[in-house]
Amino acid sequence: MEINNQTFRARHLAVTKNTFKNVTTKIDLYELTSKDKKFLEKLKDSVDFDKSLRDIPEFDRKRWQKVFNYAVESAQDAGSKAYLAVSNSRPCGILSFFDDIKSFYLDAICDIPQPNGKRVNYTGSTLFYQMFKLAEELKIKLIKLSAVIDGPIDVVSKYKEKGFKEIGMDDEYVKMSCNKYEIKEQLKKLSSNIQYKTVNSENKNLEDLII
Repeated sequence: MEINNQTFRARHLAVTKNTFKNVTTKIDLYELTSKDKKFLEKLKDSVDFDKSLRDIPEFDRKRWQKVFNYAVESAQDAGSKAYLAVSNSRPCGILSFFDDIKSFYLDAICDIPQPNGKRVNYTGSTLFYQMFKLAEELKIKLIKLSAVIDGPIDVVSKYKEKGFKEIGMDDEYVKMSCNKYEIKEQLKKLSSNIQYKTVNSENKNLEDLII
């Protein structure tokens, strides 16, 4: 992919490692800002869902791409906070949420498929860990979200595994929330599988991550 002269930078937050089925995976976490909007557009254009996910049903492939595109757009919102997960110099996940001082609203989280069509182990959990960590540091009392019910996977069950509980319905969404006690419990649970090391605040040329 041709890169122009413009540079897009993000803050390197942490280096993590997880072990799943005897496979150890390193994931770096970066904090995105409004300055990274053009990088995110390049990222969206660089992921070829039809090619990398050609072995899965078209409906699932299109749905995954729709969630990914929404996550990118959410991360570009000036009012959001967003994290990018990177493994082997390739973006592998993105999370975006909004902060209203007392609570977070998780707007989007999505694995980014790799060229081989697979996900990177523990990407979602690592991104959740980062959000939960910030929530505890800021003494956030509640994290809210709206889970889709027409996706390729049962995301409601996935969120329940992360401490969220159903609190109502809204059109095609299930409203869910996670309180401060569950946030603390989930941090403890995730830390047993994720080694997390904070790094010095440094910027990364994100365009180097688009291959």
